[in-house]
Amino acid sequence: MARLPRPRQMSNERSPPDQAERERALDPGQSFLVQAPAGAGKTELLVRRYLRLLAVVAEPEEILAVTFTRKAAAEMQERIVGALAMLPADNDGAAPELRKLVVSVRARDAERNWQLSRHPARLRISTIDALNAALARSSPLSGGASALRVVSEQPERLYRLAARATLRLLAEADGPREAVAALLAHLDNDP
Repeated sequence: MARLPRPRQMSNERSPPDQAERERALDPGQSFLVQAPAGAGKTELLVRRYLRLLAVVAEPEEILAVTFTRKAAAEMQERIVGALAMLPADNDGAAPELRKLVVSVRARDAERNWQLSRHPARLRISTIDALNAALARSSPLSGGASALRVVSEQPERLYRLAARATLRLLAEADGPREAVAALLAHLDNDP
């Protein structure tokens, strides 16, 4: 897991104090969970990692970046597409490492005929909810569900219904009361 410093720790330094961790997170042979507060550089790191992976995979769809919010997924997609659209002679202040990654990805794109500039939807960047919905839709029977119809944009009402149904299970004398109580205790709830 790569943990990034708080934004204020980075502001007065040329390179962040965790530069070695950031470089290690670019290793395509390892998976990482990146956690940090807002403004610490998570998106920049994830964009660089995504580009690094694009330079070595057979197909762009082999890479999956998962975030919690649609805003973060859209920002990441926008930054990757923007980086790939960067002209080699651009002097827009982009880091030399980023330029090097972009050149590598463009070479791979040309070699494999991906046409990412024409088909940016090949970049798999998703929220965890969208990923779960796609998985449920792709094999509903193996998951024990019939077919997932819709992912709720406002799930609060559904959460309340599920909570009430769980509490009803606790009240049933001949139901799975003990199992539900054990589950709730495991999830740091008092049954």
